[in-house]
Amino acid sequence: SWTLLCLDVESFNLQRPLCQEGLLSPNLPSFGNPISSCHFRRQVKVFYENPNKNDDKPPEDDDDAIDFWVDITKKVKSLPRSLPSLQSKLTKVTLKSILLSLKERFVEYRYIIGSFMAGIVLTIALLFAPVLGEAEKFGESVELFGNILADLEKTYVDPVDTNKLFNTAVTSMLSSLDPYTEFETRTEAADMRESVSGKYGGVGLVISGRSKESEARIAKGEEAAVKAREVNDDGDDINAVNDEEAEAAKESAAAKKRRAKQEEIRVVGAFEGYAYDAGMRVGDKLIAVNGKNVEKMTVEQVRNELRGDPGSIVSVSFERDGVQGVQTLDLKRSIVKIRDVRLTTFVGDASDAIGYIQLGGFSQDAGAEVRASIEALQNVAEKESKGNKLEGLILDLRGNPGGLLTSAVDVSSLLVPKGSDIVSAKGRGFPSVLYRSRTNPLLDAECKLVVLVNGGTASAAEIVSGAVQDLDVGIILGGDRTYGKGLVQNVEELPYDTALKFTVAKYFTPSGRCIQSTKYNEGDTKGYLATNVKDNDRKVFKTKAGRIIKDGGGIEVDVKVKPPKASALEVAILRSGVLDDFASKWSKTNSIASGFRVTDDIYKQFQDMVAEKEKSGEIPSLTSLYNQPLDTLNKQLKDSGYNSAARELKQLRSSIRNEMAADFRKYDKDIKEDISNAILARYLPESMLLERSLATDTQVNGALKIIKDGDKFETILARRGGKAIGGKAGKYDANLKELAKRAEEDLGSET
Repeated sequence: SWTLLCLDVESFNLQRPLCQEGLLSPNLPSFGNPISSCHFRRQVKVFYENPNKNDDKPPEDDDDAIDFWVDITKKVKSLPRSLPSLQSKLTKVTLKSILLSLKERFVEYRYIIGSFMAGIVLTIALLFAPVLGEAEKFGESVELFGNILADLEKTYVDPVDTNKLFNTAVTSMLSSLDPYTEFETRTEAADMRESVSGKYGGVGLVISGRSKESEARIAKGEEAAVKAREVNDDGDDINAVNDEEAEAAKESAAAKKRRAKQEEIRVVGAFEGYAYDAGMRVGDKLIAVNGKNVEKMTVEQVRNELRGDPGSIVSVSFERDGVQGVQTLDLKRSIVKIRDVRLTTFVGDASDAIGYIQLGGFSQDAGAEVRASIEALQNVAEKESKGNKLEGLILDLRGNPGGLLTSAVDVSSLLVPKGSDIVSAKGRGFPSVLYRSRTNPLLDAECKLVVLVNGGTASAAEIVSGAVQDLDVGIILGGDRTYGKGLVQNVEELPYDTALKFTVAKYFTPSGRCIQSTKYNEGDTKGYLATNVKDNDRKVFKTKAGRIIKDGGGIEVDVKVKPPKASALEVAILRSGVLDDFASKWSKTNSIASGFRVTDDIYKQFQDMVAEKEKSGEIPSLTSLYNQPLDTLNKQLKDSGYNSAARELKQLRSSIRNEMAADFRKYDKDIKEDISNAILARYLPESMLLERSLATDTQVNGALKIIKDGDKFETILARRGGKAIGGKAGKYDANLKELAKRAEEDLGSET
């Protein structure tokens, strides 16, 4: 019977839905694939099993003949949704001609229906025997999950939210694989699409305040307070606590005031070209949007009010420190482009012609933005520099979390020689791909390139860093190494405007190394199992010029320049939010002028405010960084009866506080810079603040020194084998490891 149907068993195709090929009615079952997510539709009817039909009567239309095939399909309904290992093709005759043939010769075929079906089932059983076991397990799991969800929804003691249960189950399942595989709800999927495109319809404001998470925490706290008052039938307190715990649980009026301030909807960013140009500033407190009071709204709700169709108008009412009354602006919504290039400028002396580009992400337009920035720098350099060309470029990828792989390829193509391999990707079910530069680089070969990285440089940013390093077209400079994310995620659109983001492949730099620093294994309900790649397990590779590099640990820098480490006092100040409070207070009675700087008098005012707020409890204690370990130790000492040691611990807290207070003098330069930035953020756009910070950036200054020293630059990249210009042995005449070490030492002393 199978031969009679003239099917080529060796190339049987189950990859594309037959309904898309016009071979089956859309209302009938189809063999699907993981891309289209087609599945067997169960609502079928069986023509010849209907007792009301005359068995001797041939089918009256095509539908009846098709129903005959449907019943056969039903016999193998346990087939998996996708069988990617099976290759396929229908040959000699199409399924359509088979069905027509069934119609014409149905009377003849009805005598061999039994043998025909037996042949079909037997052949398919032989064909799919290796996969039916797995398919059956898969089907059982899906059926069990559906039954459990249905039973809970119908008969659980209290009403349950099945959507919430589903999200919890799926989230737990995916979190057992790796940190990047996630189910995206409607809102999350929309946010993800927005981050990929880098565009949305709105006014260009970034706001902070009460969020859904903070509301949940408040509700949880109120629930805990109710439980604390619960008593049993005998009148005994169920949740009895000791006096110390009860005291710690009390929320002071100052703490409530602090929380209320944190829940205010305030502007923390205004995009240039959009809300900033319209008059909005950092620190503005939103009062109403389109006449709706925002006091009880969450950040998400206010954001939705601000967004809308491009061209429409939204009215925003706000209060500003130093300005009397409520101000109102009518903002025109537009397609807001979130730029990946945050700053393009020159650094150092104007005659040096050294450009600087800060790239914050890799959305779909990242390549075009970097191209425009390089061209702008080149045009200015040609007109105003001594050499009439761009002498060097610093590409800042510090803190860049990555983005689209294709955008990383676009940026790399601007820097590497034509025909160079940039990145490849391989996965179990992912077709191997290789991306290669097809165009001449925009950056001149004589332009010295330095890429700045840190521990926050990840994913697509590491692809660019890896290509630059492997092909020896530039120097990687930073504190140590990059994040080490060498995994590729795919985003699969799902029904109901949701999506699945899951890991599908690993990527490899031009030298063939994968820089993934952590190995993830399937875990359990507690999450995935993660192990760092051991140094002994890292394989050795070589750059184009022969420099030694390794896989499995991110991109190691060519030159180390450690950034300044923030003091404990500065960290505590930044966490407390007191900088914004001071900027708000200062702006009410002062204004900035050209050449603004934080004077000793302003610094004294700031210290007084910190002391006042710390004493009242409006901000956490400056020693809060150490509270958790000290509290744990204090409890253990008291539980052990070491009361004398516990009292000494109290004295230790006081000593820590005094030493941190002394740090106001020791680290006054850093803290004054933080105060200055907090004040200036209320008057200047982000690009000016970023440019202003470059002057004191030790890593930018380190990159400048390397670019200016051509001898050092060429030696680090091993382009001249350690020989100085003219062929004479110079101070860099040594092996590559020693060369890099000497260069770092020289740079460190100069910096």
